[in-house]
Amino acid sequence: MKVIVDSLEVKIKQLISLYSKTKQEKHQAINEAEDLKNSLAEKQEVINSLEEKIKLIKMSKVVSSSNEDNKKTKQKINEYVREIDKCIALLNK
Repeated sequence: MKVIVDSLEVKIKQLISLYSKTKQEKHQAINEAEDLKNSLAEKQEVINSLEEKIKLIKMSKVVSSSNEDNKKTKQKINEYVREIDKCIALLNK
């Protein structure tokens, strides 16, 4: 009878150890998933910003083709980019 009890005790300790290890792995996986979600959100913001800049460049080509001074066009693009950056900064707050 003592052997059976001792065997059960060892198995229970093994199960508890395995449970603790699995629980810790679960928490690590959850943390990693959160980090990945945050990283994805940051990358999406960068993509959106770059897409806006592409639109501005395309618009500048249209404006340039209408014989507007290149310097003025570049200034206008810079203004738009600064405005977009301000908007992004406000959205992040």
